[in-house]
Amino acid sequence: MNTPLYDSTRQRDVLPFFLAIVRGRELLMDLVRKDLRARYRYTALGFLWTIFQPLALMIILTFVFKYVIRLEAAVDSVGNNREFAVTLLCGLIFWQFFAEAINNATHSMLENQNLINKTRLPREVIPLAAMGYPLVNCSIGFLLLVALHLFFGGALSLALLWLPAIFGIQLLLVIGLGFFLSCTNVIYRDVGYIVGVALLFGFYASPIFYELPAVLQATESGNMPSWMAYAYLMNPLAELFTAYRQILFESRFPDWSMLIWPVLCACGALLIGVITFRKQAATLSDHL
Repeated sequence: MNTPLYDSTRQRDVLPFFLAIVRGRELLMDLVRKDLRARYRYTALGFLWTIFQPLALMIILTFVFKYVIRLEAAVDSVGNNREFAVTLLCGLIFWQFFAEAINNATHSMLENQNLINKTRLPREVIPLAAMGYPLVNCSIGFLLLVALHLFFGGALSLALLWLPAIFGIQLLLVIGLGFFLSCTNVIYRDVGYIVGVALLFGFYASPIFYELPAVLQATESGNMPSWMAYAYLMNPLAELFTAYRQILFESRFPDWSMLIWPVLCACGALLIGVITFRKQAATLSDHL
């Protein structure tokens, strides 16, 4: 069995967590740059793939849900003055960030086991670095979303100032889950498979190609049991994605009441993730 290299006497304390990230900020940036270079090193289009991938997915889902299944009424339940494709792209961009960041962070410790076993480094930077590539993709995708929104006749308003706050809530949620899953996946390898299934389920259980009011209307009309609607609203992404659309497409500030639960989930996930990671990081080498 390998001798644990990350054996600081304060490793099990929670307070030095953020200090460790500050100390390892240069390593964090190096790992992110390395990941970005590795992904596009032998591609002809390079970073253009960050634009083509969400566009391609938007086109095929628009074709399926607007023309084949004819889900347009459900998707455009808030108003008929928005293009279906742009509404869909908004959900896709922020969902892809969530899914890719969570999946990458979950497997990050296993994929960097040589780095962990052979060097002394603040291990907190490894899950964070795994989220760097999805964050860059999300940033480029958001610029594409704004460009298409303006192209289809949309406008931007002061409500856009709320965007950093809404995305900050999602980012804290992702970071918390990422830290928790990255260390538990080292100890219990089943976690990686569970995450894959959960993300597939979450894609359909989040308002990506439909909107939250369509779910609420289905409950009011009796097509969906009320308990199922309550269970659906336990997903914090449902309200976050709705807030994104209110800011971008309805040009209004998001309903503050729908942000309470996502904030609680984000803070809870971050607290649990940090505590779990600090408790387990000292002995991760024993399991790698």
